[in-house]
Amino acid sequence: MKRTMRRMAAAVLTAAMAGTLLGGCGGTGTQGTTAAASSAEKDNGGSTQAADTNKEKQVVEFWYCSANENATALFEKLFEEYNAEHDDYEFKYVGIANKDAKDKLAMAIATDTMPDVFSTGFNSIMQYVAQDAVVPVDSYFEEWEDSDKLAKEVVDSLRRIGGGTLYAFPYAYNQDISWYNKKMFEENGIQVPVTQKEFLKLCEEYADPGAGTYFFSLRGNLPYDNLLAWLFTYADGAGYGGSYFDDNNNCIINKPEFVEALDAYADIYKNHWVSGDCVNNGFNEMVAEFGSGTAQYIMHNSSSRPSHESNLGEGNYGVSKSLANDEGRYYNSALQSLLFAVSKKNGDDGDYTGAVELCKFLTSEKVLSALCQFLGSVPVNTECYEADWFKNDEFMPLYQEILEDEKHQSIQNPYWLPDYFTFIQNEMTTDFQAVLLGEMSSQEALDHWAETLTGYQKEYLEQE
Repeated sequence: MKRTMRRMAAAVLTAAMAGTLLGGCGGTGTQGTTAAASSAEKDNGGSTQAADTNKEKQVVEFWYCSANENATALFEKLFEEYNAEHDDYEFKYVGIANKDAKDKLAMAIATDTMPDVFSTGFNSIMQYVAQDAVVPVDSYFEEWEDSDKLAKEVVDSLRRIGGGTLYAFPYAYNQDISWYNKKMFEENGIQVPVTQKEFLKLCEEYADPGAGTYFFSLRGNLPYDNLLAWLFTYADGAGYGGSYFDDNNNCIINKPEFVEALDAYADIYKNHWVSGDCVNNGFNEMVAEFGSGTAQYIMHNSSSRPSHESNLGEGNYGVSKSLANDEGRYYNSALQSLLFAVSKKNGDDGDYTGAVELCKFLTSEKVLSALCQFLGSVPVNTECYEADWFKNDEFMPLYQEILEDEKHQSIQNPYWLPDYFTFIQNEMTTDFQAVLLGEMSSQEALDHWAETLTGYQKEYLEQE
């Protein structure tokens, strides 16, 4: 992966030198100190995992990269209690707003001022692997007596993303599901659709362009998880399970079954069964249509629960499993795990004991029960499943059921390909919108995707 690593390193340095480092990916939160503060601390002999001025404790610094007021209050309380139990380490919490996190981590990597542990997501971890910025944690995980408390399905999914290597400790995940408006379903006497065929009938029946109301809100901008779930389910993986590639590493997404699936999905828009705005709908627009009553049903994941709570009010929205095909199988993107990663700030042979101990604490039932209740994410520590808050939650038991459902299939998205995320953000969106607008056929779009991903896969294998 030498050429890829050079490209990644160049991107990091470009970001580090940019004058707008406080920009970044979307999110909320205002808490945090900067990477520069971490650098100053390092210059003063207070670097993470280095002895403090009294040489009594090693400082282990943690960046939570989705910080807001509630998260910061929780972590500060937990860290205060945890520090009181330790004489060997001082665990330090730093909150970073999600919108700033990407650039601050890029600067920290470029300037060698990384924290010991930082939070990230399944969709970013391989970028840090390509930059040689994180420590493989397989050996630590195998030696940990409580490792079996973390849901095996989530750990295995994360290993697949890493090409067989575990590069972080998962702590929660977002489950792909469908959301529906309970009140409108009850008023209209609608049964929650189970299959794609039932769903399409409802899309046709409840489309009223004149009144501006519809059954479904389709996401045309950055549609990947919703779209891929539809395609793989409809095609039943075309006989390849959830894999993108055949035995010769050729992408199979342009096979006739997938073309038929994309035609069926695009027809929802072409038949005016959704609003004309849907071609440009991103997450916010889709949720707004659902929250305003323009649409009764959307496909997303468990993380959007706070938005529906705010828009519709408690008790007015429900969840269901993703739509199934005629065989009863339903496919979703690989579990969208949230992670705690150990940075490789001390080199290949460094001591990461303190950082790993912190990760163990952060994935404990105590921490995750508190954290996941306001995140709306599903905890990975299975001890949480026995807690009253989990059992009594309206939706959490369903997420656990999906995780264990034999009819549920994971799409093996090739997150190991460095250019995959660029592809789904750019080419996939552009081509899908072109199909909706009739400017490109489904076959042409899928041929383009298959050719692109086959090229990425073969380049990756050549560089291994």
